[in-house]
Amino acid sequence: MSENEKIVEKPGNILVVDDTPANLRLLTKLLSDNGYEVRPAPNGTLALKSVALILPDLILLDIMMPDLDGYEVCRRLKASERSRDIPIIFISAINETMDKVKAFNIGGIDYITKPFEADEVLARVKTHLTVRLMQKKVAEKTDQLHAKVEELIQTRQELVQSEKMASLGRLVAGFAHELNTPIGVAVGAASSLQCDTQAINKLLEQEEVDEDELLETLESVNEAADLTLSNLKRAANLVSSFKRTAIDQTSEELRHFKVKATLDDVINTLHNQFKQTAIEIQVDCPDDLAVYSLPGALEQILTNLMMNSLIHGFEEGKEAGHITIAVTLLGKHLHLAYSDTGKGLKPDTVENIFEPFFTTHRAHGGSGLGLYICYNLVKTQLRGTITCESSAGKGVLFKMDYPINTELYQ
Repeated sequence: MSENEKIVEKPGNILVVDDTPANLRLLTKLLSDNGYEVRPAPNGTLALKSVALILPDLILLDIMMPDLDGYEVCRRLKASERSRDIPIIFISAINETMDKVKAFNIGGIDYITKPFEADEVLARVKTHLTVRLMQKKVAEKTDQLHAKVEELIQTRQELVQSEKMASLGRLVAGFAHELNTPIGVAVGAASSLQCDTQAINKLLEQEEVDEDELLETLESVNEAADLTLSNLKRAANLVSSFKRTAIDQTSEELRHFKVKATLDDVINTLHNQFKQTAIEIQVDCPDDLAVYSLPGALEQILTNLMMNSLIHGFEEGKEAGHITIAVTLLGKHLHLAYSDTGKGLKPDTVENIFEPFFTTHRAHGGSGLGLYICYNLVKTQLRGTITCESSAGKGVLFKMDYPINTELYQ
């Protein structure tokens, strides 16, 4: 409902339908004298045309009319999405129970028998207009709430996506720093190799070649070549690992993959963050364990858990400790237990750990979205469960369980 359509309390717009002129005049005057806006209609056809032009707040409808009787008018109004919610009070000389039941069954909300009492008509009109007004107000508030919920969902999705991209950005930064070492060593070794090659050329240009000096230079060339090759291989492995991880974390495609290799990719990608710490990382997973699932979701979950351990559990790597990742396959479910020996969590923190924006490090820039993203990925993408167990001073244990049966992803 737009701002221009907000509910405004007013006496009420009432359509009175009756083919008896005396009754029509009497009802019109009665309602008009009590402040209502009244629109008279002498038959069912004109009543339907009147409703099509302007929706009334309430209809007083006679039953026995020559062209279209009240029942048929009511049926047509209730069949239209535009007019189905208009309250209809039947007002008729028919006093049979079956006729009253029929009137209620086709959508009437009340029934007044002719001859009517003025006070009874006014009381019932007032009651139903009040109910109608409250229904409109509830509908307006409901629409407003739906709009706010949609806005909050959109904002949450944007924040989650922003956090994902920030996580990928940190991944890129760490990767670039990690890649710098083997590339730098390889460049240095290649430079040495070039100098040694020039030295060999000079030796060969001499009339008499010093065999010992030549052998020594060739040995240096061999060492430089080995050093260049080993570091370039290290750089290539890092690039491959990062490429797989980055592609998986930005993709939601199912594919076959080896779990151990995927876990190793994440650990290699985060090596730069952990290499200056005394944190040992142990992976207990069969090398040949292959599944059909979402590697990107698993990688992002593990990335967030490891960074959480580093930042919160081990105080930015100041404390020594262990991280253990244990994976088993039971039937068609993958079980992953992630634990660290960090400082652990208080009971109230464990209770709220997966809530969006909940963080104990807000003063240090924590967004409170890391573990919420983990929970969301497990529940919505992997269609599994994740729990957290912890106590102060005794580390944390996250347990994940999710299906890898292909039929569940169709």
